[in-house]
Amino acid sequence: MKLLNLLMWVIQFGFSIIFPTVFFLILAVWLQNRFGLGLWIVAVFGILGILTSISTARSCLRSLRNAAKEAGSDKEPPTAFNDHK
Repeated sequence: MKLLNLLMWVIQFGFSIIFPTVFFLILAVWLQNRFGLGLWIVAVFGILGILTSISTARSCLRSLRNAAKEAGSDKEPPTAFNDHK
């Protein structure tokens, strides 16, 4: 189950890198076509998308690292009732 949880984090990481940039670029192209704006809007929204992707990737990597730390840590089992140390 821990492996499946880590796999979910990897998929989330890939999604968090790709989605913001693609979303901002699609929005920029729509705005350009809808309101007749220049190519500058695509450049601005592209930069915003890349910055957003970097930000979300950093936070996702931080969470992935914490999840891997929890999954990989070999904690000593708790002391049983009859086995006092």
